[in-house]
Amino acid sequence: MKSLQINYLAVLAAAVATFIFGAVWYTVFSSQWMAFAGITEAMVKQNDTGAMPFIVSFITYVLAAYAMAVLFKSMGVQTLQTGAIVGALIGAFLVGGNIFTNNVYEMKSVQLSVLNAGFSSLSCAVTGAILGAWKKYAVA
Repeated sequence: MKSLQINYLAVLAAAVATFIFGAVWYTVFSSQWMAFAGITEAMVKQNDTGAMPFIVSFITYVLAAYAMAVLFKSMGVQTLQTGAIVGALIGAFLVGGNIFTNNVYEMKSVQLSVLNAGFSSLSCAVTGAILGAWKKYAVA
């Protein structure tokens, strides 16, 4: 009998893929993101945070991929397509919903919410696709 297991290599691969996707996303949309967030080049240079944002991002991507793997295990998600769909729903409505809610209270622009929630939806779809597609069985 086969039982679903968490594949830690898939979790790590999903986190790396999300990290790379985030670099591409926010490079492509960097000028829009900065404008929507009210950030200037001068502010970036003055408040250089070094590698910390990248470290925090990667850690949160690993934790999110692990949480999604646990959820997928309990749900029996076993395909790329199902993983991508469930991931997109998580990203759009759970994460994206929180982004919109926080941004409304913080009086941030709708455009910033759309940009960040769009990243969350697509990055969770990527994570879900990887976790759904990757072999995760142990023979019992």
